[in-house]
Amino acid sequence: MTVSDLVLNKITFDLSQISPDGLTGPPNGRRSLSYEFCITATEKHLNEVRLINPAIQISRSPGRIGCTKNQYLCIGETHTPQWREVLVAIAKLDYVQRIVQFFGE
Repeated sequence: MTVSDLVLNKITFDLSQISPDGLTGPPNGRRSLSYEFCITATEKHLNEVRLINPAIQISRSPGRIGCTKNQYLCIGETHTPQWREVLVAIAKLDYVQRIVQFFGE
């Protein structure tokens, strides 16, 4: 699958550091990478994102990424089947500006 640089540039973390099974880190400490992005707070956008990733977590918090009061914070993780295809499909959405690594608090 060929993905434009514009789409891949929305993903701000290094995909090459994530294994095919969606894990990152040293062999004795492999873990999933969580990521976050903002979408306009509409039912249409929420449904589109959930079609791509039904396990996505939705919040009204701004998150570290800084979602506005008119946006939902969406949190996903890479330890899922076809994690790369899911991330690319989300990045292709014109209303997703950026996808950053999520650090839980």
